Amino acid sequence: MKPAGFLCKIDKLGRVVIPKPLRSKYALHTDDTIELFTEPDAIIIKKYAMSCTFCGNSEDLTDFKGKPVCADCLNKLKELNS
Repeated sequence: MKPAGFLCKIDKLGRVVIPKPLRSKYALHTDDTIELFTEPDAIIIKKYAMSCTFCGNSEDLTDFKGKPVCADCLNKLKELNS
């Protein structure tokens, strides 16, 4: 992983401020949702993108019983039901 050149401190509440240049570069805005992942020696921050419950695709999503489902998986569900 290539260092971005920023050092940030964690405050008493455990918060970290993501520097403005990084927020701009990765299109992170106020009230956006992010995901946190861990690796043995790293914490990864990723902008959250809703994805299909079954295949992980993030395009052409529809709500199916409260879950995001892509068009391909929705068609497969319809085939199973017929």
